[in-house]
Amino acid sequence: MAQAWVQALRALPLWSGPDDNAEQFGYAARWDYFLIVHPQVGQRLSVFVARTNNYAWVDALAVGPSGPPPAGWPPADLAAPPEDLSVGWVATVADAALWADADATLFLGLAPAYTPLKQLEDQSGARLHVQDPFSGANAWIAATDVGPIGSPDPIGAPGRWWGISYVDGANLRSGASTRSDALGELPAGLPIVVSDWVAGEEVIPDNPTWAYLGNSTYLYSSVLRPVALPAAPLLPDVGYKGRWIDLNLLHQVVVAYEGSSPVRLARTSTGRPGWETAAGNYSIQRRVANETMDSTSLIGLDAARADYKVENVRWTQYFSADGKALHENYWKARDEFGIPSSHGCAGLVAEDAFFFWNWADIGVPIIAHY
Repeated sequence: MAQAWVQALRALPLWSGPDDNAEQFGYAARWDYFLIVHPQVGQRLSVFVARTNNYAWVDALAVGPSGPPPAGWPPADLAAPPEDLSVGWVATVADAALWADADATLFLGLAPAYTPLKQLEDQSGARLHVQDPFSGANAWIAATDVGPIGSPDPIGAPGRWWGISYVDGANLRSGASTRSDALGELPAGLPIVVSDWVAGEEVIPDNPTWAYLGNSTYLYSSVLRPVALPAAPLLPDVGYKGRWIDLNLLHQVVVAYEGSSPVRLARTSTGRPGWETAAGNYSIQRRVANETMDSTSLIGLDAARADYKVENVRWTQYFSADGKALHENYWKARDEFGIPSSHGCAGLVAEDAFFFWNWADIGVPIIAHY
């Protein structure tokens, strides 16, 4: 194998081996150089550490390609890796578990790599007390899962669906059912990171959507609320000069764009598990100002597995041959938009549906993506 140099993208832990049984024996600083000495095993690389002239394993997602270190490296002003982390900003170096408490008894989800978090107290144990910038709520994370960074400016959209626990005493479950084992009760106001949406028990009629947090942990969707996004998450290199619509299935938002400039961001609720809104490039095909939506008009098996009839659905703009559309969803509670719950359409509150009706027209592109 041709040897290659990489650099640390964040301060990161050094491991004795490639698996979960490895011991951590220190940190590397941001921009430290490593020479890859063996092929990747699992999620880690075996490297020669240029700063200390020894060998270790590092997380592959926490490094990036580089040339060899320059002559005279490391410079005297390159910060040495910390023994313990102090108050300031840190970022995850790979998927990292968030916990409701320092004892790691209540699991809140997996923060993806490079998630910024504000450390609230100097490190005094194995876990750090942190605040996430998306919800403003506090949690705990293993110190070995993060490294120090400068203050992130600006803060982008989170890498997974991010919300808060809205109901005090909601049960974490081992499965998508109230008959599954209860893993603990969550207080309201904690950050929740959803790895996937799955179908389960309809605790509330016509809502089978459960959040899968990872680690065999589930939470019913009605106890969640999405966080406000810090900015419209723009797709790169779209290339449209005129009006187009970004349907973000991960964050459950619809954004009206003029070229690369966002005009309006609206919360939506797209297809629930089993009725997912497919990613793809679409365009508005037809428009109906007011109609009755009836499941008997669906095609094939969809008609057999759905049962609804809703009158006076306003400002419907169809964008797929199988009947998916942007439209008003007046029968859904306003504060519950942002969680997948429909039979494939992108539902909107009245004022947002009315805006898109007046702003868009036949032929306007819609890009649906995660």
